[in-house]
Amino acid sequence: MKYLVLIGVISVVLWWLRVQRNTSNPGNDSTVTGKQPQNMVRCAYCDLHLPQSDAVTGALGQYCSSAHRQAKEG
Repeated sequence: MKYLVLIGVISVVLWWLRVQRNTSNPGNDSTVTGKQPQNMVRCAYCDLHLPQSDAVTGALGQYCSSAHRQAKEG
C-alpha cells in the first residue's frame, strides 16, 4: 500500500512540475507560429534553391553567390 501512495505522490509532483514549466514559457509557442515562410528561388548557374533574402541578384537572374553571378554573366 505504501508503494501505491509513493507512486501517486511522485506522479502528482511530476505533473505539477510539467504544468509549471509550460506556464513559465508562454512565448515559445507563439514564436514558432509567428515566422512567415520565405520565397525560394533557384540559382541560374547551379540550380540550387535558396531563400530569396539570401540570393544575389544579377542581370540574368538570381544566384547563390557572387562567384556564380560572375561566371554566368561574365
